[in-house]
Amino acid sequence: MDDDQRVIDVIAKNRFPFPGQTDWPAGYRTVVNGRHRTISIPGPDGPHWPDIVILDEAGAPVRFGEVERMIDAAAVARWALSSRAADAMNETGVQNLFVYVPAGQAGDALEALDRHGISFAGLREYEVDGSEVRIRPIVTRGDRYDHQ
Repeated sequence: MDDDQRVIDVIAKNRFPFPGQTDWPAGYRTVVNGRHRTISIPGPDGPHWPDIVILDEAGAPVRFGEVERMIDAAAVARWALSSRAADAMNETGVQNLFVYVPAGQAGDALEALDRHGISFAGLREYEVDGSEVRIRPIVTRGDRYDHQ
């Protein structure tokens, strides 16, 4: 398995929901668009397949995780699409989009998110060290619980 897919899988398994999270809505389901594309959202040039999609009880996509290798115009466009499609059911009313970037790139990601007016719930950095994937919260604009 390549590092990109491993990072996506670790994030999906350990953050949507967090291990032991008691307020995760019953019936929510986490789907990974990796090896097999399953859930898309409409985009101007056709479907977009967010890396991580959270489906609500009715099966509608409501929360998204975008895992990036680099910050460029294409990444910003993906974030904007996912943000517009996300719900805002959290304590601050921001869109439930979580952006994950490689360690050291959070400053650039935050600047791009804010400059483009993209509402998001969390910005995280990830690092791959051998078999270990580490996630570090940088900015949390949604629920306080998410800053871990």
